[in-house]
Amino acid sequence: MTLEKLYKLLEMDGPEDMEYFEQFADLMEMDEDVPFDLFYMALSGVKPENAGELAENYFEDLSNAAPEDENDLVLLLDSLEENLMHLAEDIDDADARRSFAEQLYKFREWYKAPGGAEIDGEKASVFEALLQARSDAISGETHDLTFLSTDEFKLDDASYGLGKFSKIDIAADPDAEDAANGADPENAENE
Repeated sequence: MTLEKLYKLLEMDGPEDMEYFEQFADLMEMDEDVPFDLFYMALSGVKPENAGELAENYFEDLSNAAPEDENDLVLLLDSLEENLMHLAEDIDDADARRSFAEQLYKFREWYKAPGGAEIDGEKASVFEALLQARSDAISGETHDLTFLSTDEFKLDDASYGLGKFSKIDIAADPDAEDAANGADPENAENE
């Protein structure tokens, strides 16, 4: 796989063209082996306003495809979505951009790995099992889907820059303020 081939598959001229759900989904789901450096390059130009939206829409789509009784899988997908959306808020920062790409790549590798699920007792990837769940929802067919390795995927600890936090004003207790200034609040009322 070359960067040029990856861009061609994603219908992009360069990393700044990563803006559509279909491109993002294709990057996450393509059958070709994509080394991390190329995966990162494909995401290196994603705009901050697009990064969070792409992650949110993609992981919501996966959660909606998951069978209703797969709480662990849905919880994992929701947690990953939230983590990625926080990272996307600060994606102009090189460390946050790299963390965003690393989380996605780690998920992609787990998601596409054989043996993470079973379809009618046959080994499959989580990706294949979710595809089958979508197909069953449309066709009305029923397959026995088992997701085996949701506890094997561990979210990375995310750290967020202090720029994410804004100063809040806390209403001061007037009695506490007077006491801090050396006044006795009880005597102040009697004066």
